[in-house]
Amino acid sequence: MIFKLALRNIITRPLSSGLSVVLLSSSIMVIILSMLTMKQMKYKFNENANKIDLVVGAKGSRLQSVLCNVFHIDYPNGNIKLNEVSFLAKHPFVKSAIPISLGDSYKKHRIIGTNPNFITHIYNGSISKGNIFIKPLEVVIGSNVAAKLKLDIGDSFNGSHGIEESTHDHEDFLYRVVGILSPTGEIIDQLIVTSLESVWQVHPDDDKKGSFDLKTAEEHDHHIHDHKSEISKNNKEITTFDLKTAEEHDHHIHDHKSEISKNNKEITAVLVNYNSPRAKFTIPGIVNQKNALMGAEPAIEIKQLLELIEPAVNIIYVLSLFIFGLSIFSILVTLLNSMKDRKYEISMMRVGGASIRLIFVSIILEGFFIGLIGSISGLILGHSIMGIMARFLNLNYNYQFTGLVFDRLEFALLFMTILIGMTTAIFPAITAYRLDISKTLKNKI
Repeated sequence: MIFKLALRNIITRPLSSGLSVVLLSSSIMVIILSMLTMKQMKYKFNENANKIDLVVGAKGSRLQSVLCNVFHIDYPNGNIKLNEVSFLAKHPFVKSAIPISLGDSYKKHRIIGTNPNFITHIYNGSISKGNIFIKPLEVVIGSNVAAKLKLDIGDSFNGSHGIEESTHDHEDFLYRVVGILSPTGEIIDQLIVTSLESVWQVHPDDDKKGSFDLKTAEEHDHHIHDHKSEISKNNKEITTFDLKTAEEHDHHIHDHKSEISKNNKEITAVLVNYNSPRAKFTIPGIVNQKNALMGAEPAIEIKQLLELIEPAVNIIYVLSLFIFGLSIFSILVTLLNSMKDRKYEISMMRVGGASIRLIFVSIILEGFFIGLIGSISGLILGHSIMGIMARFLNLNYNYQFTGLVFDRLEFALLFMTILIGMTTAIFPAITAYRLDISKTLKNKI
């Protein structure tokens, strides 16, 4: 009976009670949205930042280098020569140095030129269907790419120049899907991975130094062929050994040309992982001493980024607390006005045998129900809007945000809101408790 009485008192005042519920649920919604967004962002950023110890790329903004090459949500500073970073793979403190090359995309999904270690070493990825890429223009796609773009093994597509909005398509080069990755819940689910050779083939290297080196090698190669021809012409009794030696020399020059060509190619960055704690104090210094290179530590850059974001989030928290305070004040005003309107009703209940305790508890329950309805509706709204926002965040940050994540603080917030609602109702309940029955009935008559 007492619960029905409290609910009836709320329902009979839909505007005043509704305003309290709306204000309360709005403040809870804003708190939940801020909490879920920051929680997931911190987790995703820190988790991926800790996968890579150092990003080596072109000089420029360190944060931009990390966001582009680790989180794939920004543009690169520029390109670097592969031969300039070859020392990293040979350094005893380096566990792995994985090159990546950016520049193209397909329907806003970035095409990453790299090697299979990018999939297995960094993201612990595995092939769920098909095989790893072997030949140029073969690609392995993330699970979200396959689902969103309806791609399957054997399908082909043309990449577009640019990593966000496409400027033009590479119509002469057709990528073919040879593998689909298992879902990981990480950024690789949104990526298209291929070999470095694929990127080089689509974007031919026009570096003058490389052209000069290749030309020199070709002239040397031509000279060796002429030398062999001269030996053959002037000395008919040349031994098999001499020919073999000349051919081996010729083969060596061809290998040398190939090595020059490969080492002169450009990449965007190298993702480095250490195998010794001492590397943190030596490798960045070695890299930053080189004129064309810059080392950026993801953990440090992301920490600084989150420190920049946090004040803005704190402002949102303060705003939500302000709305929360307004809602509590609204509950107090609503219940006090209710007491003024219900003086005669309460007096008649007292005359009819209702105890002071019953009246007191019914008013406390009104605060309880307003707090309960407001907090639950706020939680539902917060998670629902987070689910809607997740689509935008997934598209722009390449991470799997969701509204189905819950935090223990939410239950504490729910309990605290209900408790505050009940506490706010104490003063109106005391007012009803002290009500002068005879005076109220006399004035009403």
